Amino acid sequence: MGTNCAPLFADLFLYSYEADFLDGLLKKKEKTLARTFNFSFRYIDDVLSLNNPRFGDFLHLIYPIELEIKDTTDTVKSASYLDLYLEIDTRGRLNTKLYDKRDDFDFPIVNFPFLSGNIPEAPAYGVYISQLIRYSRACEVYNDFIDRARLLTEKLLKQGYVAPKLKSSLLKFYGRHHDLVDRYNQTVSQMKLDLFPDVSSS
Repeated sequence: MGTNCAPLFADLFLYSYEADFLDGLLKKKEKTLARTFNFSFRYIDDVLSLNNPRFGDFLHLIYPIELEIKDTTDTVKSASYLDLYLEIDTRGRLNTKLYDKRDDFDFPIVNFPFLSGNIPEAPAYGVYISQLIRYSRACEVYNDFIDRARLLTEKLLKQGYVAPKLKSSLLKFYGRHHDLVDRYNQTVSQMKLDLFPDVSSS
């Protein structure tokens, strides 16, 4: 931990066990079982397995016994993975929204730049755009996107940002990345109204 090579080293270390496990299945001619791991993904030590209800039965055969495995699945149809919350709806579709484990903390988190600090203004407002991009990529549904964006907007306003410049940043986001929000079928005017309900329309 703490070294530049740690993520790559962890990836290679765990991949060696996963590759050995799958090679073993193929040598035993268990191709059908091997295919059930087609939708298994790992980022460093976070693993996601879709459509494989027996994945947990094989963990002790895949990874070394020294590795502590924690199941963080909420239900058979919902789970958090990295910064996403995934849920299969009643029609069998996979929906995603942003997941931030810091939301569960019982104390306020200090993040994002304060304009009272000695930082350039342009990059600070760029943070607003970058977070809107992140939210729109993660959230399938408009309400989830706008709820997260509203929390960010309120936080930045308290940290010295001004509404007209945040609105200008919103317009830049919409103009440059409207392809990310087209599925919401919402105009930028509606977004502005939803994000700045208590601020004049300037």
